[in-house]
Amino acid sequence: MFVSRQTAPPLARTVALLQAIAVCRGLVFVVPVLVPYFALRIGLDFQQFLLTEAAFAATVAVMEVPSGWLADRWQRRRVIALGGLVNAIGIALLIPADGLAMAMAAQITMGVGISLTSGADSALLYDALLARGENDRFRVIEGRRHGIGLYAVGASSLAGGALYAIDPVLPILAMVVGYLAMTACALLLVEPPRIVATETGRVTGRAGWWRQAAGLAALFAVCVTLFAATSVGMWTQQAYYLALGLPEVSFGLWVALGFIAGGLAGQLGHHLDRWLGAAGALAALWTVTALAYVVSGLFVGWHGVGLLLLGSVTWGAGWPLLQTLLNRQVSSAHRATALSTASLAIRLGFVPLSAAIGWLADAHGIGVGLVGLGLWLALAGAGLALLYRRRATPRVATSH
Repeated sequence: MFVSRQTAPPLARTVALLQAIAVCRGLVFVVPVLVPYFALRIGLDFQQFLLTEAAFAATVAVMEVPSGWLADRWQRRRVIALGGLVNAIGIALLIPADGLAMAMAAQITMGVGISLTSGADSALLYDALLARGENDRFRVIEGRRHGIGLYAVGASSLAGGALYAIDPVLPILAMVVGYLAMTACALLLVEPPRIVATETGRVTGRAGWWRQAAGLAALFAVCVTLFAATSVGMWTQQAYYLALGLPEVSFGLWVALGFIAGGLAGQLGHHLDRWLGAAGALAALWTVTALAYVVSGLFVGWHGVGLLLLGSVTWGAGWPLLQTLLNRQVSSAHRATALSTASLAIRLGFVPLSAAIGWLADAHGIGVGLVGLGLWLALAGAGLALLYRRRATPRVATSH
């Protein structure tokens, strides 16, 4: 099932490099000031900005699964390195951009880069642990790595505004440096061996394939519903702040607090799995998030600012758990593809849900939009629970 510790890559070095990669990828200095940068520096209005964002999202969606397949066929460290380099080129294209066409080119290039890194790093970590017979530690290590990446997003969101005030190009240059550092870290990784069998052995026979397919379908359904909803919930926060009359200068602080909360949840989420099991942890996160959206929508106020941060907590604690369950279902030969497909499922769920909640918020106010989001999440969760009630979700083993 696993190779000897002598032939497996050094684990501490692999974990440290993957954590550094998570930090570099989370250095999104320009994101909090992207709209004013596009308006003042490139000369695009908000509608044109949304067109470039749509091009970015479409590129990531189209490339998500092919990039996962490439990572499974090629060395994953090389795919991660290539993703960092492509991202550096894409973000750098925003510096000379002077119109819609160049902005589109930059966004599409970054979409390719983002898709290349999606799933490959988590797959490499799981295989590195599996090669040493320590795959039960994945939930803890990946949760910590996920949290560190969210801390980087929060810190860079705060720093990005200050850099932009000095010179609008500085956040771009800082991200170029971060992506190049990510490429360097990836090239220093040692590729772990591939193990063909799944964690529970080879899948044989029609019944075995059906069981595996049902398990994967259940996990992808969680992505389409729960994690797509938390993504929509994160974008409702700024509209909620506006409804409360909060100054725009404070938005960066609240966004940073959300990512810090998500980071803490990522690091500590394995305790929830230990107490409740995998299914219980997902159910608890699901219930709390749905209630948070409904209550913050029914009673718009300062308490809602804190409640909306619970969506970040669900993302921080829940995503590493889902990755753990997904890794147990597939072999090394298809690991990155499966993880990339999970990311694609989130994006596919996000598109119609964001359109529906956006319409509700525009027509009836952000409070109604959040109530709609919470009710939809509750109904979707109840439906999935009924659909898969006979399939036991395996408990995720954790180590301390």
